[in-house]
Amino acid sequence: MSALYLIFCLTVTAATKAAYFSQQPQDQVVVSGQSVTLPCVIVGYRGMVQWTKDGLALGGERDLPGWTRYSLMGDPLSGEHSLLIDSAELADDAIYECQATQAGLRSHRAKLTVLVPPSDPVVEGGPVVRLKAHTAHNLTCRASGAKPAAEITWYRDGEVMDTAIYSKTTMEDGKRETAVSMLPITPEDSDSGRTYTCRVLNPAALAGRQTSITINVQHPPSVTLSVQPQTVTEGAKVLFICSASANPEITGYRWSKGGVPISEANGDSLEVTVDYSYFTDPVSCEVSNSVGNTNVSTLVDVQFGPRLLSEPKPMTVDIGMDAAFTCAWTGNPPLTLAWTKQGSSVVLSNGNTLQLKAVTQEDAGTYTCKAIVPRIGVAERDVTLTVNGPPIITADATQHAVKHSKGKLECRVGSSPPPDKIVWTFGDTSLSSGSSGRYSVQTVTSDHGVVSSLVLSETLAQDFQLRYNCTAWNRFGTGTALVILKEQEALPMLIIVGGAVGGGCVLLICVITLVSLCCRHTGKGKRCTRLSKSDIRVQIVHSDHNATRGNDDEEDVKEPMAPNSSESPGTSRTEHSDLLEEEEDERSDIKDPTNGYYNVRGHEDRHIRSSGFSEYVPNSRPVYTPSQLPSPSPVYGQPGTQPRVYDFSNRYATTTVTQSTYEQQQAAQQQPAQSASIYPTDPLYSGSAYLPATYGRAFTSYVKPASYEKVDAYDQLDQASKVSSSSRFSYASSQVSSQQSDYGRPSQRMQTHV
Repeated sequence: MSALYLIFCLTVTAATKAAYFSQQPQDQVVVSGQSVTLPCVIVGYRGMVQWTKDGLALGGERDLPGWTRYSLMGDPLSGEHSLLIDSAELADDAIYECQATQAGLRSHRAKLTVLVPPSDPVVEGGPVVRLKAHTAHNLTCRASGAKPAAEITWYRDGEVMDTAIYSKTTMEDGKRETAVSMLPITPEDSDSGRTYTCRVLNPAALAGRQTSITINVQHPPSVTLSVQPQTVTEGAKVLFICSASANPEITGYRWSKGGVPISEANGDSLEVTVDYSYFTDPVSCEVSNSVGNTNVSTLVDVQFGPRLLSEPKPMTVDIGMDAAFTCAWTGNPPLTLAWTKQGSSVVLSNGNTLQLKAVTQEDAGTYTCKAIVPRIGVAERDVTLTVNGPPIITADATQHAVKHSKGKLECRVGSSPPPDKIVWTFGDTSLSSGSSGRYSVQTVTSDHGVVSSLVLSETLAQDFQLRYNCTAWNRFGTGTALVILKEQEALPMLIIVGGAVGGGCVLLICVITLVSLCCRHTGKGKRCTRLSKSDIRVQIVHSDHNATRGNDDEEDVKEPMAPNSSESPGTSRTEHSDLLEEEEDERSDIKDPTNGYYNVRGHEDRHIRSSGFSEYVPNSRPVYTPSQLPSPSPVYGQPGTQPRVYDFSNRYATTTVTQSTYEQQQAAQQQPAQSASIYPTDPLYSGSAYLPATYGRAFTSYVKPASYEKVDAYDQLDQASKVSSSSRFSYASSQVSSQQSDYGRPSQRMQTHV
């Protein structure tokens, strides 16, 4: 038995000495889910081989029962005993050792590291993170379950952000870690909609994993308040426009002026009529949403005249002291101040305060604080400075009175304070109040001072030889004025009465003259007829000076009848349509339209009426020469016949027929047959032609002759015409003899107008 044991020991010893590791397991790293093989090859060993995991034997069988993912690989006869781990897990992360039990051999310890990729990163608040504008916030990205811990990188719209704060912690299994990255941001309104990406990676996930989020920046309303127009004058209308953008949406508007809400305004615009207060009190627009509210204010550039802010106060100071006045104005555009003293244009100060040093009584008076706003307006305030000092007495050095009548001498004390006493001294007499003999003193107080009067009940000759002193006292001193009384000559009562009566007479004459002129102007307006046409017009006027007519105011100017008129030429009115009224104040001197052929003179005819004529364009009329007209001239114009235009090519060779009375003319109108026989019939123009020289109306048309030829029968008329002179109203020919007049003693005038 002992022999067998000895043989066994020797055999084992021999085998031990011969066995060794040709391959031993090494440290390896494997990604979770991958397979890994730990090599183990023992040379010269035929015994049992086993693996240990963190010191725990896995078993000696080749299939390692109980370890479903573990198995021994290779040919055991060749000494191959490698450990295969299929789909490595984090639990496989351990220290492994290959042992040849019978040979007492142990391999190197090999550490198997199993890498675990991180889970998908998670950004807190994603996928849309709502942030408040202008408020700091940390975007947090978390990657857990990684071995080793994942690396985290932030991107904003594809741009790497390197301001993140990184940290990691070990999980409960002691092998995996959780990585956290915080990216601090302060979002602006414009950042809304930006994309932030959190990217994680570790050796087990080299491609990395990422998660993106979008930020929604919520902000209170962004408000812009505008005014249209920006610069206006006081009393104009302006429109306030409150433009706002917000996230989330706007929930309301609120308007106020100077902090006082405007209840009737609730929209995004406000129209108001502005006054000066809008220049200093801002208009505010407050816009709200669920995040907050925004208030924006603006002033209006209102241009307005001066407004008094601080009114100057009147002052009373003693002589020699300083005085100061202050007034404050506001205006837009900026105003200019000017201090002046009433009665002087000298500017004493341009500031709000007027300083007067060591005032005298001459400084007393009213001072004006004037504010001037360029192109807008001017305003001013007056303030009074009263200077207490000795009495200032003003009196006429020479005063007058009538001898043996009542007389009075006056002196005025205008200083401050009022005088305590006023005394009149003359000769050996002093009198301050009451009466003494013929003398008495009267004192009257008014706003302008104290007036003291020395009244003489009857002035005598010696009163005009005295000197009168008016002396006043107050607590500051005395003042004196010297007055001389002179005798005044009395006007005789007769002169006074005569002057009054004469003045009354002059006044009465002026009134009568004024009334007469007005009446004559009115009558003249009714009798003035002024003729005009685009061409030259001629008017021949006869003024009857016969005593039988009696009244020069009778209308002696007649006109030819219009066609188909029912009135005779003697009754035609001034409404002839071929005449046009001209205003009397537009009359002016005009040149002789006949170029010296007629000596004509302007005259202001009272018989001419100022009534207007409508412009009348007559029908075409036949033209006859004077040679065709008979010498006698009865009443022209037949009812129902058309007026004809007279051709003046033969120098107006017309002949007037003497008529004793106007009634003869009227009788001639009753002989139409005879009149028709007098006028020859022109073969070219059927009908009759006439020259209404006996009537005071202008011809309805005038055809300027190409040439003039004198007729001896009218030389006398021409000579009389050349004596005439012109006036600024019209032209008229001079009077002719009564033998050439149709009516007694008419004055024939030829009026022309250009």
